Amino acid sequence: MSLLCISDLEIGFCLNRQSVSVVDDVCLELSAGERAIIIGESGCGKSLVAMAVMGILPPNAAVRGTIRFEEENLTTADKNTLKKIRATRIGYVPQSAGTCLNPVFRFQTQAKEVLRAPGHGPSATSAVERLLKRVGLSPAVARMYPHQLSEGMKGRALFGLGTCREPDLLVADEPTKGLDNVTKAELVALLDRFTEKGKRSLLLITHDLDVAKTLPGRLAVMYAGQFVEVGASHAILDGAARHPYTQGLLKSHPSAGLHPLPGKAPGIFHRPLGCRFAGRCPEADADCMHHTPALRRIAGDHWVRCRHV
Repeated sequence: MSLLCISDLEIGFCLNRQSVSVVDDVCLELSAGERAIIIGESGCGKSLVAMAVMGILPPNAAVRGTIRFEEENLTTADKNTLKKIRATRIGYVPQSAGTCLNPVFRFQTQAKEVLRAPGHGPSATSAVERLLKRVGLSPAVARMYPHQLSEGMKGRALFGLGTCREPDLLVADEPTKGLDNVTKAELVALLDRFTEKGKRSLLLITHDLDVAKTLPGRLAVMYAGQFVEVGASHAILDGAARHPYTQGLLKSHPSAGLHPLPGKAPGIFHRPLGCRFAGRCPEADADCMHHTPALRRIAGDHWVRCRHV
């Protein structure tokens, strides 16, 4: 049985008195001990998938489909059930570490809320210090305010908060965004160790191909609200990519000579009737403009959304 199973997920919003679908036809399974990595350009819907799993989408969001965590359907679960699961079974590392900590409270005050530790006394202080030690931070950080921490320290601190209750699944949304290469490598090592024994699962959202390569697992490439290629990350990133968009992403990496994709992704109000990548695709023909391709299996566990593959 899968630990996490996302089926036919669609996320929409009411914008300007108009109902708009932003994410659709998203399916993903994750077993215990597995990693799943969602990559794609900014604005493609990656973070919305993470927020849907956590049940923290804005009030004006409409969710269709199913997000099942073992036996529990998270899309229909009540608030108390979601709160209990998030407190014990699913951890979360949010995007933008610099804005996720309350600037008016010391770190230890915020950490004690997550740890469910009493507000005073040596036991509460020890719990926070143990959390900091696990992520390589000094006990002195406990008494600091967020503005006194570097971006790397904030990233480590948020990772510690997200994993402090030993969750079965960690959802990490762009945890390395804005970090220098050294700090990024340190945080990736923490993510690697979290899942290295094959008991805990990771759902990682990133736009960083180097991070995706360092943490091998199941890779889902997202474009304009849809998965366009899904398969083993080591295969897709090392030469087996079949979708033109994935191939374009890889060519835009510095190691491939920095050949950026031409054009830009369609906005949510201007998505084409056919293939959403057709306007930027060198292989597109007239049929691509009018017929929406399905995500289909091409070999083993490799799926591609393209008529030409």
